[in-house]
Amino acid sequence: MKRLFLVVSFCVTIFSVNAQFRFDYHASYATYNMKDMKGLMNSIKTSEPFKSLGLEMVEDFPAYIGHSVNIGYRVNSHEFGIKSGFYTTGGKLSVGDYSGKINATIITNGYREGVYYKNYFYTSAMKDVDKGLKDRFSLWGEISPALIISTLKMKTVVSDVDFNEVVEEPEYNESAYAMLIQIGGKYYVTKNISFDVAVGYDLSFGGNYENLIGSPRPDWSGFRLSGGVGLSF
Repeated sequence: MKRLFLVVSFCVTIFSVNAQFRFDYHASYATYNMKDMKGLMNSIKTSEPFKSLGLEMVEDFPAYIGHSVNIGYRVNSHEFGIKSGFYTTGGKLSVGDYSGKINATIITNGYREGVYYKNYFYTSAMKDVDKGLKDRFSLWGEISPALIISTLKMKTVVSDVDFNEVVEEPEYNESAYAMLIQIGGKYYVTKNISFDVAVGYDLSFGGNYENLIGSPRPDWSGFRLSGGVGLSF
């Protein structure tokens, strides 16, 4: 009987506070500090037979669009849950003339899996005719530790008027760690639908490709400028 009473008391406490489940999707403009990857591309460019062919850098691991999904639980000003994300970038060397062309590319992807804690340190409410006060705008800060699983794929395409040959290298996989810190704002269109904007920095460390020359590291560290939509239940 005592155990049943404790369970009932716990349930009553949980549902009596301002609690809600949340689902959020964000797209972000993400920069990446791919110093080692750029060095790897330069090593390929200056090695034979590519050096004598005169390949030029076309892409050098530029900033790109990242994606993330949050599934969390909010209690008053606190929110916590799981965060999944996806990053991608790459490098490309190319040379070509009337007789044919050669493209050498490296594509690297990062699958970010972690948890997050978000604190709503400021909230502006407005009156709702039927239900009293409701949130209109909030400011929040977030911290998110995670594991990043990085994949790297190399491909060389040689083609001319008579043939087309694709040479693909094995895919390499390594794991690294990351810590995202960001601050943002949330605007509530309705009680259950909101839009977010945020700015932050994701710090990545570890995860060297030991099987590649120089043991390069896919460094996903960089600034994040994101926006997205969220649902509350």
